[in-house]
Amino acid sequence: MAHVSRRTFLEHGGALAGVGVAVSSGRSAAEGVAEVDPGLFSTLRTRLTGRLVLADDQDYATAKRVFYWNPRIEQRPVAIVECGEEEDAVRAVDFARSQDLEIAVRSGGHSHLAWSSCNGVVIDLSKLKKMTVDPARRIVHAEGGVFSGEVARAAGRYGLAPVLGQCPGVSATGVTLGGGLGWLAGLYGASCDNLMSARLVTADGQWHDVDEQTNPELFWGLRGAGANFGVTTSFTARLHEVGTILGGDVHYSPSDAKAVLQGFREVMHAAPDTFQATLNLTRGERGLFLSFCHAGAEIDADTMLQSLRAIAKPTKEVVLRQPFAKLAEKAAATNPGQGAVPAFREVQTVRRERITDDVIEILVDQLAQATPDVVMGLSHYMHGEVCRVLPDATAFPHRQEHSLYLRMAHSWSDARLTDDRFAWSEQWRERLRPRQNERIYANYQTYETKQGSPSVFAENHARLLTLKQRYDPENVFHRNANIAPARG
Repeated sequence: MAHVSRRTFLEHGGALAGVGVAVSSGRSAAEGVAEVDPGLFSTLRTRLTGRLVLADDQDYATAKRVFYWNPRIEQRPVAIVECGEEEDAVRAVDFARSQDLEIAVRSGGHSHLAWSSCNGVVIDLSKLKKMTVDPARRIVHAEGGVFSGEVARAAGRYGLAPVLGQCPGVSATGVTLGGGLGWLAGLYGASCDNLMSARLVTADGQWHDVDEQTNPELFWGLRGAGANFGVTTSFTARLHEVGTILGGDVHYSPSDAKAVLQGFREVMHAAPDTFQATLNLTRGERGLFLSFCHAGAEIDADTMLQSLRAIAKPTKEVVLRQPFAKLAEKAAATNPGQGAVPAFREVQTVRRERITDDVIEILVDQLAQATPDVVMGLSHYMHGEVCRVLPDATAFPHRQEHSLYLRMAHSWSDARLTDDRFAWSEQWRERLRPRQNERIYANYQTYETKQGSPSVFAENHARLLTLKQRYDPENVFHRNANIAPARG
């Protein structure tokens, strides 16, 4: 299909100054709902190979919803473009820009702040599911709608594994563009460290195929800050040979919370590259449960399992020798998949440089106050290969050994509880935030610091600003961990 340029839409629409549009591409549409000539939507619909969903369509409510949906971040898109091929992303960008509409890009829809939705045009890549695994070269090529668990399943047929997120429903593209931390970070680094090439359309409607040789500077920026530069519609990444792993959950009683937290700290501080674990804390029926993956020799894996059993007396174990793909497709701790889907979900996250005694005391206290649906976690403990990559080798800078991410996820369905739920989660966050040297991981961002985007990109911020000015000077792509000038 021929390239549909922004000029084509402008020419078709005539004097667009006469069309009532409430927003610009660089700011939120929260001030009002844009009005677009219905004829322009009709033209867009005929040019898409995918589907256009508008506010009066029967399935609009479903199409606009993202995973972390709550009243504070709810958006009402003017249009949702469900791409049927990669070129639909160009058509959507051109249309949104011609109508001065805000743009959001969606695949997995797991942004904690619902950045994958907006009050303008949502470019939904989730139907772009083409994927090819080359077992001889140990690479995967995937379109923007492929999820982490789907890549793991496809690669697993050849005894290979991707370096992607721990949640199977997270977008493989999205997690990589933000850095990407998962079960294999100790062995093979971050997701972005394994990216080989990507294809994206920028705000001017132009395609860019980038890798280390072709446009290396943009390729550098994509690896950690990629959502800032355009719509990445496909990528190629390395795969690794990973045999049978030992993995699963070891459960403990909530009454042992302090001992389990202390034991987790000790285990992780000495953990080999082959081991990664996440500790989840809940007052629900699952209690405390430590989820882990050991991708090394059986004898070493058995030794690590014994160390987990020594932390406190387990109440239950669900541990198996299994293909890596089976673990990678397991539902995330915050989404066990049981019961009705809640009306609202929220997440708060905090990065800490260490698991300090103060952190342990606060988590024990917060657990005692939590409702049964709350799941607190200690995730992505930084060690091994991911920490050996220099902070400026990619745009993802946060590679300090023994740092980690604290999170709190909860859900509810009674709207009358909303204010109290937000108040509790904000208290959790404020009690755990570091008092100095505060840093934020782009994929886990749930708030903004006084410093703004330098907290996300650290020493890479100035270089990223230059790149942003070159490829997106109007900040069209701002529904993300957005690169902005440092605050005075």
